[in-house]
Amino acid sequence: MKQRILVLGAGGFVGRRLMENLALVDWATPLAPRHRAPACPAQAGAGSLDATDARQLAAAMHGVDAVVNAVAGSPATIAANAKALFAAAAAQAAPPRIVLLSSMAVYGPATGVVDEHAPLNAGGGYAAAKVESERCAGRYPRAVILRPGCVYGPHSRQWSDRIAGWLRTARIGNLGDAGEGCCNLLHVDDLAGAIVAALRRPAVEGETFNLAVPAPPTWNEYFLLVAQALGALPLRSVPHLRLTFESRLLAPLLKIAQRATESAGLDSRWLPEPIPPSLLRLFRQRISLDTNKARELLGLRCTPLAEGIRAALAGSPAGAAAMAAR
Repeated sequence: MKQRILVLGAGGFVGRRLMENLALVDWATPLAPRHRAPACPAQAGAGSLDATDARQLAAAMHGVDAVVNAVAGSPATIAANAKALFAAAAAQAAPPRIVLLSSMAVYGPATGVVDEHAPLNAGGGYAAAKVESERCAGRYPRAVILRPGCVYGPHSRQWSDRIAGWLRTARIGNLGDAGEGCCNLLHVDDLAGAIVAALRRPAVEGETFNLAVPAPPTWNEYFLLVAQALGALPLRSVPHLRLTFESRLLAPLLKIAQRATESAGLDSRWLPEPIPPSLLRLFRQRISLDTNKARELLGLRCTPLAEGIRAALAGSPAGAAAMAAR
């Protein structure tokens, strides 16, 4: 019989790709409840699910064999969702396997080669929410925790679309020492493949896995590869003063403008994307994820970077237009 797989966050970037992958296998029936934000009851309807409500989650996972938790949102939503999910799962007559999507952000400012035994650094915001999610998973024997790096690919707004946009407008380029951190990339298809393996393989419950390309490039090298695919060469050097202006002065103003535009019910996508200080810290951070365990137990295989970047840009309207104009 086919396994019933409940995918929470199926409408998101990773969740959609996972649903496509699960539809191709002959052993799984993917289930995707429609979500609503807990603060927006007006959006509730038939089949909608508040992913922070343990009672609703318990009803949704009745009779399922496994759950993939790819719920995104604010730090408060991420933490509340994990607490509710594992409480609901533990109360099931037959508790399902749960694959939790965490993040390399749980390592905080660590540097060097980092394996799954490295201490976690809660920090604040997103990282703290992911650490709390992992604590909930640690009390549930049937959990599998995945810690991906920067997930890029078609429709990745964060690590493909906005990087391409910043390169095309020369807001980033060769950042010098500020771009010599390790770029722990992972193609979305490779993440989906790792999730499928975590669902299927019997000996991985209770385990945690780092997921990223082996021998990651620097951010400067990644920017160069994207610029080459876009035809946005030569790659200009961006001085430190410009980066400071972008992150310290321009980013807060752009964020305020975005919120004001959205509060007025208008589309904020025409505004330039802010480059926050947290991102510049990541560009400097020399952390490399050790993924030996994932390669051994999950069979992790990574898409060649040049191939992955071309596919990512082809899936982006701006990237596809730039590539077609070459």
